[in-house]
Amino acid sequence: MKQIVKVFTSFLAILFALVLLLAFACLKSLDKTPYQLTEFYKNELAELQRTPPPPPPPGIYGEDRLNAIDTVQVGWSRVNLLPPFTTPIAIDAKRGGKHFDGVHDSIYVRAFVFKQGNQKIAYVSADLLIIPPTVTKLFDSLLVKAGYDTRNIFFTATHTHTSIGAWHNSYVGELFAGQYDARVPQHIADCISKAILQAEKNCQPAKIGYGEFPTSKLVFNRLVGDKGKVDSMLRVVKIEQDGGAKAAIITFAAHCTVFHQHLMELSGDWAGLMMTRLNKSGKIDFASFSAGAVGSHGPYEATKFQEDEAKYMAGHVGEVVEANFDSIPVYRITHIMMTYAPFLMREPQWRINSYFTIRPWLFKKLFGDEPVYINKLQLGNIVFEGTPCDFSGELVGPIDSLAKSKNLHLLVTSFNGGYIGYVTDTKWYDMNAYETRTMGWFGLGNGDYMSEVMERLIAPVGDIKN
Repeated sequence: MKQIVKVFTSFLAILFALVLLLAFACLKSLDKTPYQLTEFYKNELAELQRTPPPPPPPGIYGEDRLNAIDTVQVGWSRVNLLPPFTTPIAIDAKRGGKHFDGVHDSIYVRAFVFKQGNQKIAYVSADLLIIPPTVTKLFDSLLVKAGYDTRNIFFTATHTHTSIGAWHNSYVGELFAGQYDARVPQHIADCISKAILQAEKNCQPAKIGYGEFPTSKLVFNRLVGDKGKVDSMLRVVKIEQDGGAKAAIITFAAHCTVFHQHLMELSGDWAGLMMTRLNKSGKIDFASFSAGAVGSHGPYEATKFQEDEAKYMAGHVGEVVEANFDSIPVYRITHIMMTYAPFLMREPQWRINSYFTIRPWLFKKLFGDEPVYINKLQLGNIVFEGTPCDFSGELVGPIDSLAKSKNLHLLVTSFNGGYIGYVTDTKWYDMNAYETRTMGWFGLGNGDYMSEVMERLIAPVGDIKN
């Protein structure tokens, strides 16, 4: 009996040692070093010093100055995203890897091309969960001969949860988007390429304007409710070609997530229905939607019935755009510009509790490891800033105020071609919630840090208070 006890005790000791060894290999303590004291922050500041400075205060001109400037030309196009094969649906959660079995409403890639002299910039929005990094990297070579790469393509997505999946070859990527299929990234990239090239062919001299409109009962703070802030502003860029055709680029902070696991057909969700409505309105020839700062923000729940809720959101957002579109003044603009800044971060900090995170090697094994960036598209006095995340609407206010102090109009978009999870207000970091813990991957202060980088892309370094 003593011998049995001795063997069993030895077995437990070995097992305990193995558990400790495994824990040491896979886990590490949470790093709460302020980001301003880190090496990655110093390196990021050095990167920002190398980015082109913001242009001088923009001019806007009426017809009397038409011949005095190099006129900006704009074209647009859309391409259907339906592949010639089926895929899982992204988000795949609770759909069990099953493939879509039909089309509820069509999904598209929409593209704009802005040209001025020898310079050209593409703006892309796709009816996808995100712009997958597996797609983004294809553009390092795919359209180079046509003059486009990731440095002059501004990617965005609508963030519908009911579009094609199978686009990311990592463990977590397959949890979100279903089993990887190498055909899917190539298909998406081909559709984007086709839309960009068609948009360029349709370029004409154009005038551009901006309007922002408050909304009511269309978006709410889904993270902390009334304790938090809400970005309820609907932002619209109006484009009018000299030939008379009119287009709109629309951003809004409400998640495009009315349809979810109960629908096995592809859909652009409420935003897709809204764009269809606007295209039929007689006021707008081409409507495009991009997810704004959707982190922490959900669509207002007017009803629990998905079809009715989608119609509610599409109808009311579309109604605000229609009611105000004609009143947005448009002008000739003097310049276009795109800035691309690598976004350097601390090591991954995916928490299993309030004290420990998984080690970076394991995170990269599960999630993948792609470089990310923040980019800025400036059209005269209109500035788009693209983020590689679900960027929280709670963080927009100070950045927007800085832009307004520079006489600029700001539109923040999410899903610019990389993905680092949710970026939320630092004061909620210790919450054990989906956005802050499950999807908060890169540590304390990431919201403040990303906001600072975005501010530095708007204003000279000396204008930012540290």
